[in-house]
Amino acid sequence: MAEFFNRLPRIKFAASKTSKTYSAVSTYYMILIPAIILGVFGVLMTFSATTVNYISQNANPYVKFSRSLLIIAAGVAIAVICAVQDSKKWQKWAFPGFLLGVGAQLSVMILGEEEGGHKSWVRIPIINQMFQPGELLKITTCLFLASVCVNLGKRIQDPKAVLTGIGIPSAAVLGALALSSDVGTALVFFAIIVGTLWVAGAPFKWFPIIIGGGLVAGTFAVFLNPTRIRRVLESIPGMGEAKVDPTLAPTQTDHGLWALGSGGLVGLGPGASREKWNYLPEAHTDFILAIVGEEFGLIGTLMVLFTTSVMVWGMLRLTAHANDAYIRIASGGMACWILAQAFINLGMVTGLTPVIGVPFPLVSHGGSAFVFTAMAIGVLLSFARAEAGMHKASKLNVSTRGRDPRKQMPRRNVRTAKTVGGKVGKPLNRKKQS
Repeated sequence: MAEFFNRLPRIKFAASKTSKTYSAVSTYYMILIPAIILGVFGVLMTFSATTVNYISQNANPYVKFSRSLLIIAAGVAIAVICAVQDSKKWQKWAFPGFLLGVGAQLSVMILGEEEGGHKSWVRIPIINQMFQPGELLKITTCLFLASVCVNLGKRIQDPKAVLTGIGIPSAAVLGALALSSDVGTALVFFAIIVGTLWVAGAPFKWFPIIIGGGLVAGTFAVFLNPTRIRRVLESIPGMGEAKVDPTLAPTQTDHGLWALGSGGLVGLGPGASREKWNYLPEAHTDFILAIVGEEFGLIGTLMVLFTTSVMVWGMLRLTAHANDAYIRIASGGMACWILAQAFINLGMVTGLTPVIGVPFPLVSHGGSAFVFTAMAIGVLLSFARAEAGMHKASKLNVSTRGRDPRKQMPRRNVRTAKTVGGKVGKPLNRKKQS
């Protein structure tokens, strides 16, 4: 018996000396392919969820959704344009873009319209389309803070330099967001700031102070608004008005949990959701994961989360292995943006966190959120292309023109000697040897 067990193959979990090296091309496709899958799946799910609203308004759902398709097509086009840009241009455009984002957010004070309980929207008069400046501010802040950290260099350890270069612009961003009372977007920005400082190499002892200050500011913001207090209480087990008095109407979180629970393991089937029939508010935006769970079950929900995890993993790989400091820091900030937004949305749907109106990246319906998230994906792809050495060709490469079908190389003027004994002879010139 002992001899039998000795013959069994041994499984070793130690690191192998012949382990594969890092592949920048794999990182590129780990960002690109999951983003495409999430985008296509999000289009199908939002059409399924918005159809009910359009029918209840006596409108043609196909005609209504065509407007959303145009916005999605514009987002894809912007992502493609960003992906083929030179990665060095983003650092040059960081400061002007940041000023544009802050200015657009400040315009909410004058031109802002309230939607979903937040005055964070501006209507574009020519196309009559709502625009959320906070989504633009997310990507411009990631690019700008990365540029500041690169310029600081070793001074990232200096509190005064960091407070001047990062603290003041961050306070300006959070102050602009406070005007629109959008706590969800402010939380995402806080994650971007913390993640950027972490990747840039700020001292570890600063982070408990930064996080503690963020918690104090968040608590203060909650107590300023009775609606926020109610939503926080609803997320605490045994608290909230509906839990104290069962006769009250179910909350948005209750309907979201019922949707997830009724889906079971494999779901009710595509388009078969019941909660989207005007029972679950914001089913096509903030609570799209609840509809995914109801129609595709636990398996479908886990597949969405797995695809998102692979995309974020690709961003973190780019952050960990990038040779360029700006690419590394900017990628880290965008990875924290996508990851924080996914976690907050998942907590909302499952009732673990209060409902604060944060969409799920690339899946939830929303023109501004989709366009600027797609733009961020395009910027990350341009970073990954630069790290992998994938450059856009503008003309034929001279060194490879012999293998290019568009270039015909002159044929060699040679003939092969007759075989002797089954062996091929050496090429001979057609000219007579002297």
